[in-house]
Amino acid sequence: MPIAETEPGGTSLTRRTVLRASVAAGIATAVGSVSPTPAHATPAPRLKLADGGRTRYVIYVGAREGAVVRHAANELSEYLQAITSATFPVVAADRPPASGHLLVVGRDNPVAARWPSTIDYDGLSDDGFALRTSRDNVLIASAEPRGTLYGVYWLLDHLCGVRWLSSDYTIVPTESVLTIPTSDLNDDQVPRFRFRTILAGDANDAAYRQHNMLNGRRDQYWTVPRPAGIDTWSSYWPEERPYSYHQVVTDSTHWSGSQLTAMNPETRALAATSLVEIIRRRTAAGEDLSASFHQEDTGWTPDPASQAFANAHGGALSAPIIDMTNDVARRVRQEIPGARLSAQAYGFSFAPPTGVTVDDSVVLTIAALHADFGQSLFGEKNKEIGDSIRTWSRLANHIVMWDYLTGFNSYIIPFPDWWAMCESVQTLATLPTVQGYFGQGAWNAAGTEFSHLRIWVISRLLWNPRLDADKLIREFLRGYYGAAADSIYAYMQVMRKSVADTSTNLSWLTFVGSPHLGFAAMREADALLSQAEAAVRQDAARLKHVRALRMTVDYVILVRTNEYVQAAAVAGVDWDPDTQNRLNRFELELADSGLTRFNELGGTPAELLALMRIAASPATPPAVTNGLPSSDWIDFQEPHLKLYAPVTTILADDKSSNRHTVRMPGNRPDWGVQLPLGSLPPGGTWKLYVSVRADTGSAPATAKAIELGVYPHPESVISVPVEQLSDGLYHEIPIPGTYESDSSKMVYAAPPNSPEIAAVYVDRVFAVRV
Repeated sequence: MPIAETEPGGTSLTRRTVLRASVAAGIATAVGSVSPTPAHATPAPRLKLADGGRTRYVIYVGAREGAVVRHAANELSEYLQAITSATFPVVAADRPPASGHLLVVGRDNPVAARWPSTIDYDGLSDDGFALRTSRDNVLIASAEPRGTLYGVYWLLDHLCGVRWLSSDYTIVPTESVLTIPTSDLNDDQVPRFRFRTILAGDANDAAYRQHNMLNGRRDQYWTVPRPAGIDTWSSYWPEERPYSYHQVVTDSTHWSGSQLTAMNPETRALAATSLVEIIRRRTAAGEDLSASFHQEDTGWTPDPASQAFANAHGGALSAPIIDMTNDVARRVRQEIPGARLSAQAYGFSFAPPTGVTVDDSVVLTIAALHADFGQSLFGEKNKEIGDSIRTWSRLANHIVMWDYLTGFNSYIIPFPDWWAMCESVQTLATLPTVQGYFGQGAWNAAGTEFSHLRIWVISRLLWNPRLDADKLIREFLRGYYGAAADSIYAYMQVMRKSVADTSTNLSWLTFVGSPHLGFAAMREADALLSQAEAAVRQDAARLKHVRALRMTVDYVILVRTNEYVQAAAVAGVDWDPDTQNRLNRFELELADSGLTRFNELGGTPAELLALMRIAASPATPPAVTNGLPSSDWIDFQEPHLKLYAPVTTILADDKSSNRHTVRMPGNRPDWGVQLPLGSLPPGGTWKLYVSVRADTGSAPATAKAIELGVYPHPESVISVPVEQLSDGLYHEIPIPGTYESDSSKMVYAAPPNSPEIAAVYVDRVFAVRV
């Protein structure tokens, strides 16, 4: 039963919505429920909004209100009707209807103007709001239209039990009698963070973001359709569209070391002139007085003057960057009073300087890409990061934190940041100058691992960081997964514990071979998600949600089956990978999941399924393992390897062990095939081999055909000559030395960077126990 949304002007939008019969389905806020009241206490006064499908209330909005406030009134009417079956008429007029029961939406009307209790509109910030009652009337109002919209959503969500858990799954409770305590309707709500958004394909829907009071519009969100009634967004953070250094200063004589000659007065003058033009174009288009002025997404080898300034300010390369941005901002404001720019503390500029502060007209973006996201940004392993954020918070008055909420090598592996991300937000909230939060999830993909949970939980903490994060996680699980919630919560705890037990660094580059995805943890995870699926077999919507999550575990097990079989044998565990049935199930899960990409480089679902079929393909054992028990060697085939996408291609090859191989062009130097040694089981010593062949053509016999090695062990590096691979067959090349499990090290294979070698091929990496 979809809710039809009527926009001002008659545009009808339909959102796919699931209506639940009652809040008994597990939603924490029970609408209309009354806690037991002691006999000597006076029950708290309550307003009765509806009873038995009837209401006395009319929703009133002033005739001069714009599209956003009118849309808020329509939303209030439609959702209240869905909850109670009562019709709540919407009246837009100069004069209010002659009703003693009004729900007044917005401040531009005579009722709000004469409201008996005062409201400090200036204290509500950009999108805070006030709720007030007077007798039987209710006022929802804000200084800005967006705040009024959020006031309606707050009432529907926090007081009536509506839950917008994803763009296509909304829980609307049904209540024959709907009452709300008047104490809850006399309150001011101001969000802790002024700018709030999460960049994820699952949050592309503008209505979904607004329902959860995420007010930011960044990157591809500019191109997503936004109906007039919700097209209201914060301009606190200067837009990154795109305005990087080289796009602002186009004269390359002022470029240096991948950035700019930051201390050069001519560079600064050119930047200011260009930014004035940019901001004037923006304001002519009705946009705000700001522009981004951000560094190129590379490192920096600074010019001598910039390096000298950095050396004089603690050795931090951020010093010349901030000094230049401050100067450029002042120049721009001489031409355009009130203009604002942005700067970044990111990569080479992350470390804060000494003796330099950030101008109040500059919004600083802090991005800790190098963090361990398995714990808070302020946790023990992230101490340097947390200390730097705190220092920046004393140097700048306007800060937006750019956080990371997924692993970009694979969007679908378990990425147990679920509690850590909440702790990061809550600690950031203690720093008054941190006014914005931008969480980068799977920005170019939908249907990724726990994306909706992250969006929903973080959105609530950004408004009120004092909420209990664990309770929010449990509430989302009950709403989105129903009877499977307890099993999924237990699964999440298993994953979090595995990160701690294995000391995994949960980085943005985490991939399927990560130590926290070891056999014991994944075996337990598999059992828990099997229980979760069984619990919702009769609940089609929740079953679809569980299967989308279970896909992530099936993916890991399919890719790491060879390793897990070996681990089971060593542990004396009777374990059947059930490969064919698991592959069949994975194909169904993938089709139901809504997944659009499985990594940042754009792997499609069809490519993912092809990888899983490769993972399930039987492979002939390496020759050097003949006679060895399965517990003494491990095979790592194509899906398990980290592949440098611009260089590598997986293709069919009848010469290989499993009829598939990785191809790399010979005229590149890249480490196109990698295997982190964290993929090795702990507690053993291993000899490593790489099975390779090459199209050597007419290259000299002594020329390098391929380079193999373990980083960072220079003594392990070997150059395999053409004469060893000239027969076009695969050869099992041993890597010098022996190795143990260590995620900080990796086996790599690199082409020779020679035009004479057409291509090199890697069939597998395998390890033999010493």
